[in-house]
Amino acid sequence: MKNMKTNKYIGLIVSILFLSLGYKLDAQKDSVKSKEIIKLSYYNHNSVQYILIDHFNKKGKQLTPISDQTFYLYLDSIGADHKIASVTTDINGKAKCFIPPSLKSIWDAKPMHTFMSAKDADAEESDADLEITKSKIEIDTATEDGVSHITAKVMKAENNSWIAADEVELKVGIQRLGGMLSAGEEETYTTDTSGSVSVDLNKEHLPGDESGNIVLVAKVDDHEQFGNLLFDISVPWGVPTAVDQNFFKQRTLWSTQFRTPFWLLFMAYSIVIGVWGTIFYLIFQIVKIKKIGDRTTAI
Repeated sequence: MKNMKTNKYIGLIVSILFLSLGYKLDAQKDSVKSKEIIKLSYYNHNSVQYILIDHFNKKGKQLTPISDQTFYLYLDSIGADHKIASVTTDINGKAKCFIPPSLKSIWDAKPMHTFMSAKDADAEESDADLEITKSKIEIDTATEDGVSHITAKVMKAENNSWIAADEVELKVGIQRLGGMLSAGEEETYTTDTSGSVSVDLNKEHLPGDESGNIVLVAKVDDHEQFGNLLFDISVPWGVPTAVDQNFFKQRTLWSTQFRTPFWLLFMAYSIVIGVWGTIFYLIFQIVKIKKIGDRTTAI
């Protein structure tokens, strides 16, 4: 009996300790303050440039998107003459806008620019800034002794000219339906003093389009100075993919309603006829029973 009472007291003490520990953990979670994050990202895709806004709350390790928030974007300074656009975040807390042609003179004036965002149209200061250096990627291709070579070059603007950008990490590959397939042995490459990387295509018999074209891609992701750069080019290095023109004219499950397989039509119409036949049969039986009931009453 004494041991049983001792065990009960020990169990009670352990339970109290666990409850107090859980309470402290909950209190710590509640004490963590949420922080509003506004992130600007710059993208240059084949000289088409745009800005992407990410807006979310960060509480601990949890990120919660903030939707329906309007932002006013500016180039270099806040003002009507420097306004890029006004955008509203979607359910994922993202908004996207392109740099308009009206700002071309400002864009061409200098090699470095600052993108600014504000939640208030009359704001004098920005809520988030992003400074970038104008840059671009070029791709050159060659085939020698049956080997296909890819040369990707990263350049940046400086003193009204384009110079080589060295020590830049980029990816070189082939655009596929599920993503990007690396063209060589490495996943990433680093530019040399000439701003270039050379990659030998080691992928053979890649399926292309009807003409055998595949899309080569070179891209830089989240560079602290250049942002996100991407350049793609189509080359006839793939295997032509023959398209069966009669493929969708056959009676298959993925065809249109007018090309439905006969066995599926038979099943569907049999079910419809069976259901409606049963309904009509029950109605006929109900009418028949009613007539018999009327005759019995008359007698």
